[in-house]
Amino acid sequence: MVARVSSSRGIMGVPTAIAVFFLAVMLPTAVSLNLGGLRLSAYRVVLIVLFLPMLVQLLSGQRGRITIFDILLLLHCTWAVIALIKWGGLGQGIESGGIYFVECAGAYLVGRLYIRSYEDFAAVAQAYVAVVVATLFFTIPEALTGIHILHDSISGAFGGARAPFIEPRMGIERTFGPFDHPILYGVFCASAFSLAYFVVAERRFSNLRGMAKVFGVGLATFMSASGGPYLVLMMQGFVALWERAFSRVQGRWAALFSLMALAYIAIDLFSTKTPFHVFVNNFTFSKQSAYNRILLFEYGTAEVARHPVFGIGLGDWERPAWMSDSMDNFWLVTAVRYGLPAFFLLVAMLLGLIWAAGQRKSLPTEWRRARHAWAFTLFGISVAAATVHLWNALFVLFFFLIGAGAWLQDARPGKTRLPLHTPPAVSRVRPQRLL
Repeated sequence: MVARVSSSRGIMGVPTAIAVFFLAVMLPTAVSLNLGGLRLSAYRVVLIVLFLPMLVQLLSGQRGRITIFDILLLLHCTWAVIALIKWGGLGQGIESGGIYFVECAGAYLVGRLYIRSYEDFAAVAQAYVAVVVATLFFTIPEALTGIHILHDSISGAFGGARAPFIEPRMGIERTFGPFDHPILYGVFCASAFSLAYFVVAERRFSNLRGMAKVFGVGLATFMSASGGPYLVLMMQGFVALWERAFSRVQGRWAALFSLMALAYIAIDLFSTKTPFHVFVNNFTFSKQSAYNRILLFEYGTAEVARHPVFGIGLGDWERPAWMSDSMDNFWLVTAVRYGLPAFFLLVAMLLGLIWAAGQRKSLPTEWRRARHAWAFTLFGISVAAATVHLWNALFVLFFFLIGAGAWLQDARPGKTRLPLHTPPAVSRVRPQRLL
């Protein structure tokens, strides 16, 4: 068992850079600056300020050796920039591609560089869950009254627009919290479920206080009344149940993936619909929504087939005139905009990082719980991303969460911080956290 070490740095034990980034992610788009045609939201400003120092730390090895997964992410961002330059020319491509690079790589690096040990991870998990539960004090009244307390108060203070009207569902108003859309709020909340169950409650039903927070995360997600967040929650709950039921069985994850593959093949062979059609039909609120997502997939994949290498950038995609230009599929959007190389680089980085962390043996119990929390969170979001697009705050949150588990691949039990790389025959003092 690794002794817990409380951090005297940061805010409530959370590294300051993460605390500031996290606060910025929770602010509505109205809290932003406009420079020409570029919108600088709060989280973009934070990432721009941190980006170059973080990149220097990564490339110099000040916070651990650079890994193949870091390189894959940087290559993904670079390919996206090239695709946008090809689409809009050098000026437009660098402007749009540059902000994509800062958001994608910057958010990943915040988690990758500032969460360097189990203690850091646990502190961030505790704070994340506490924030989600705290929003219930505002979103329960919001769901009952339709008054968007947090969003309209924060947005109004900065001269922004009030929350748009969205049809209620299941007898409640769809809650925004401090975000721009109920889906954003819902995924933000649902992403805390595994952190609450495995880290805060320590997987123990006897931990009543921790389990109350797990319930609070579920309730906050419910208030969004959005299918995407519900799917994030359901996927995490499913793999958590599988882990609990078969925790003593060797090869349980290989068995689970085999069952999923068999289910896919069975649906493909014996159903009149494709597995994707079956998935969408059963995990959306309405038939109209399911039909729209199926059409998006069909026209989107056709666009990828026409432009497989560099995609279409931010250009328009071919579809019937009556269809909206909104594409509710994060993975498909990535392939359509930036091409298949960008898509495969991102998928390889994500799966490879989870696989590398999963290969480590003889880790302390709390480290294994942290690994489950991190991997299950990413699993839930990744599956749901086939039915929702990750945009604005949700986009950077996803990449932050990917980076938040990078320490699991090479941190050593018994160390409170990830060891820094020192060149041979050179002795130097370990640098402290920035900020």
